[in-house]
Amino acid sequence: MFSIIVPTYNRASLLERCLKSVISQTVTDWEAIVVDNYSEDNTEDVVNSFNDQRIVYIKNHNYGVISVSRNKALDMAKGEWICFLDSDDSWYPNKLEEMLPYTKDYDLIYHGFKYNIPRTRLFQKRTSYFYPIRESTVAYVLQRGDPVSPSCACVSRKALGNTRFSEDRSLIAVEDYDFFLQLIDKRLNIKHLKKVLTLYDVNGCTSDLKGAERDEVLVKKWEKRLTDEERKEVELQLTRRKADIFRFTGQYNDAIPYYKHLMQSNIRMKRMIAVRGLILCFYHKLLKLI
Repeated sequence: MFSIIVPTYNRASLLERCLKSVISQTVTDWEAIVVDNYSEDNTEDVVNSFNDQRIVYIKNHNYGVISVSRNKALDMAKGEWICFLDSDDSWYPNKLEEMLPYTKDYDLIYHGFKYNIPRTRLFQKRTSYFYPIRESTVAYVLQRGDPVSPSCACVSRKALGNTRFSEDRSLIAVEDYDFFLQLIDKRLNIKHLKKVLTLYDVNGCTSDLKGAERDEVLVKKWEKRLTDEERKEVELQLTRRKADIFRFTGQYNDAIPYYKHLMQSNIRMKRMIAVRGLILCFYHKLLKLI
């Protein structure tokens, strides 16, 4: 029923937690394809320790492009539904069970996650449910930002077809965003579950301005599909990305002008984000003065 794609490199201890969460699934009809980028730790021993025929282990050089590993597994997958699980993430035991009721009527199913970090700041998010994709178009998504993490998504093999992750190095760190844009562009039937079913590790997050620059590269790839008005909203989404990065890194004075600019958005969700961001910036600036 399910093929689970797990790319990994030198994450033996985290991979063990990851695979335990797969084996603990209440639905047992699955295969897990672990694609190892020739790890230098005991990754292979960890996989073999499970002694489970449903876990397929291969080694494949990706030369720093994780898309190569994911695409290799996609070409091997036998399941009717394709799931993705990064080796530093893990699933709740009922993840696949929660997917099943929707597999007959939908092509792409996605859900929320919980951050694997302690709360250390005021209003710090512990969970994310993403936003519901109300219009299955590239323009709708680009105006609102990355809609889903691979570890929270499941797509039918039929809908997937020949769609693959881009192996373009200029899209490293946004290749998954681009992948889901490709799927959304097929006008799929999409189900958003407001449930937390993944424990998400933040170690691999891109939280510097290089991440924002990569978003800009992605937008350039798709911008011909946008009207002038849509392009303005997409530019404001890039503004939001930079504002968040400055705030996360404690550069509150730099973040404030970007949040103020974001208030010009016609999308209510963005204006609310801008207000929240401004409140947090001024709060943390005040703490420094006390």
